[in-house]
Amino acid sequence: MATTADAPDKFTAPSARYKTTQKVLQGILAFVFLAAGAANLMGAMDADLARLGFPEYFSLIIGVAYLISVVCIYQTRFPFLQDWAFAGMAVSLVGAAGSHILAGDPIGNAMPAIIIQIVLVFAYVMRAKLALAKD
Repeated sequence: MATTADAPDKFTAPSARYKTTQKVLQGILAFVFLAAGAANLMGAMDADLARLGFPEYFSLIIGVAYLISVVCIYQTRFPFLQDWAFAGMAVSLVGAAGSHILAGDPIGNAMPAIIIQIVLVFAYVMRAKLALAKD
């Protein structure tokens, strides 16, 4: 008869490589959102946003939101803020890709948002697994 001691550990401690991979993916995500936030705040995205039908003030709002999201994914005091930041980033990326596609742009214009969305999903899932391993 098998006992609980014989059962494989469901949440084994992630390896150092796993942790490093998660940090690198999160770093890529942070870099992209810092760059996009700064570009939006400096007005570099205004023409593209206007072409996609967004109002002029949208770049200010989204730029500030991007910078706040980067701060939130790195703060550790309130884990729920990390979840909200990842969710906000995901919504923004889906919106970006969708805006390009619905505006009739070539799929290549939506690809950066789609690729970063994939990076975001992996970074978030890996972060969640690391959080479960701590408990």
